[in-house]
Amino acid sequence: MLDIPDIPESDRRTRGAEVSANGAIHKTSNRKSPRCSGELLSRSCLETAYFMLSKRTQGRSAAIGMQHLYGRPPLATDSIRLLVLSRYGPMGSSSRLRILQYFPYLTAAGFDLLPCPFFSQAYLLGLYEHNRRSAWDIVIAYLRRIRALVSAHRCSLVWVEKELFPYLPAWFEGFLHRWRIPYVLDYDDAVFHRFDLHPSKLVRRLLGNKFASLIRSARLVTPGNRYLADYCADRGARDIRILPTVLDIDRYNVQAEPVLSSTTEVRIGWIGSPTTATYLELVRQPLQALARERPLRLVVIGARNIPGIDVPIEFHPWSSDTEAALLGTLHVGIMPLSDGPWERGKCGYKLIQYMACGKPVVASPVGVNTDIATPDVGYLAADDRDWLEAFRSLSADTALRHRLGLAGRASVEASYSLQVSAPRLRDMLAQAALQDP
Repeated sequence: MLDIPDIPESDRRTRGAEVSANGAIHKTSNRKSPRCSGELLSRSCLETAYFMLSKRTQGRSAAIGMQHLYGRPPLATDSIRLLVLSRYGPMGSSSRLRILQYFPYLTAAGFDLLPCPFFSQAYLLGLYEHNRRSAWDIVIAYLRRIRALVSAHRCSLVWVEKELFPYLPAWFEGFLHRWRIPYVLDYDDAVFHRFDLHPSKLVRRLLGNKFASLIRSARLVTPGNRYLADYCADRGARDIRILPTVLDIDRYNVQAEPVLSSTTEVRIGWIGSPTTATYLELVRQPLQALARERPLRLVVIGARNIPGIDVPIEFHPWSSDTEAALLGTLHVGIMPLSDGPWERGKCGYKLIQYMACGKPVVASPVGVNTDIATPDVGYLAADDRDWLEAFRSLSADTALRHRLGLAGRASVEASYSLQVSAPRLRDMLAQAALQDP
């Protein structure tokens, strides 16, 4: 039976794994650090290292106030050398949110971080700007990952995002286990369903179970929600700690919302990517019905060319520099989803962003959305009627929007902020690195 803590409880474990008999943590590592320039870091690794170093000033500030902020001194981590095998560099949202945004805090706590993403920045630029995947960049990515793994034994711990070798069979995922190198594994979506639910029988046969051994041999798995945690538990994970996808609350301010009356537009907003914009089709009918009753505008951040929705639409490109300010111009934030296995693995980051800006939310009752979009912060909408009623209620009641928005902000501060999550992750990584094999 899976025993996973409710957020923000952080110290329960599953599958009976413990750091030691009395819970004590001891520094044991005296391994040499690999030389970043020669043994581990290629060009893309150096790009990520530069990103990390650019945050060092912020990290030192965090160290000064760490004991005061978190109410206890950080664990002794000065001997922990952490090889970070993220999927992407700073341009990849999943790696940025699940891995890279923690670098300043971990560096301030004394970790020696050795970042080495799988895909390079050049690969992502080609994918995002030209929808082109470079075969050569992919070959280089595999060689870079092999080179990092060869030197992994010199580190205290390896921090893996999702998998070691994308698109390769399970045998390749067993490298760290075969060499008895301790590692932590992180999941923020149901990446395993790309293979175990693939329409091709051959793909399902070759790759459908590729994650099982990787999960089973990890010292710690940090899934982003309960659906992912259940999957990991079913594959024999020894220690599971749910770690939600979070944001830096200091980057998001609660702004006064635009004036709204029966004759002015209610601004209903969505943030995402071109690939996830297809979910907006789920709210096409409710939006068009509301548009026949009052003025409205759909604000789309991060995607363009939304066909078939016959309401005024305002498009904005995504930028980390402008996203918080744009979300502040909304009256309501939405997250429609279809109810499928892939969607149940999502971590609800859109909702957290809206709530951080003090906006009420409306979401499909799928996966972690039911944990985040509680009645005190917004509405769950299972069908067109639910969506329309939620839009009507929120567009007509300023006090309701204000009350739900402030409650949402408080929820993010308490459970979905980097300020709360960083010390939890720091302690979990330290425990994983310093426990007996």
